[in-house]
Amino acid sequence: MSFLHRIPWIVAVVCLAAFFALGLGGWPGEFVGAGDMFCEAFRSSWVKQPANTWSNLGFVAAGLWMATRSRDGLDLPVVGRNPFTGSRAMPILYAALVVFLGPGSMAMHGSGRAWGGTVDVVSMLLYIAFPAAYAGARCFGGGARAFGWLFLILVAGLALPRALEVLPWSGSAAYLVLIPAFILLEVVGAKRRPDVSRDWRPLLAAGACFVAAIIIWRLSHTGAPLCDPDSLLQGHAVWHLLCALTTVGIFLFFAAEDDPSS
Repeated sequence: MSFLHRIPWIVAVVCLAAFFALGLGGWPGEFVGAGDMFCEAFRSSWVKQPANTWSNLGFVAAGLWMATRSRDGLDLPVVGRNPFTGSRAMPILYAALVVFLGPGSMAMHGSGRAWGGTVDVVSMLLYIAFPAAYAGARCFGGGARAFGWLFLILVAGLALPRALEVLPWSGSAAYLVLIPAFILLEVVGAKRRPDVSRDWRPLLAAGACFVAAIIIWRLSHTGAPLCDPDSLLQGHAVWHLLCALTTVGIFLFFAAEDDPSS
């Protein structure tokens, strides 16, 4: 296994080790109840919201599965010719970003600290920058180089300012823009390039998972009808697991595209 293919595993080990070290050390900073809108009551244990915390391991498992499939070229049922499959770095970057979603969210739900909330949103913004940038590059052309520049622009414009606490809007607001933009770019790209074969089934499955996740989340957030703060079965934990499956569907969608010009 090359160093490149070890990157998602390194991200998983380093981030989870940091999570355990900080948590067992008492979590630095003041407890502010970050994550209190996600129903689960804060415990007196070192992990403040157990269900909402440990469910994020679904992202780690999903990302590492993708990394394993990408070791010697994508090992999937359907693999087409496109910038994603033609690059050694893109599938690994995508897998690493999915892995980081796990510890990013765990930092908030596990600690209840403000900095944990920042890490959570930064991980979300880093992830969504990938599909938005990749869809833009495929829609308007430019290949891997265009993707790289678009990705860096989104990271510099969203994730970095959020990390520095100077982003003038929330991470959720960014998602409300970037998710529709991703879908629109896919539709426009399909019309612009009818010669490109796309298997829409993984993307539709991803969309179904995400819609179900949003419904469960909204029905079970703090004050909602299905909220039970003391239960170990939390709707927001189900949201995490369904969102992890969503990232897998998008990964399979990117891999299945067949572009005769690639």
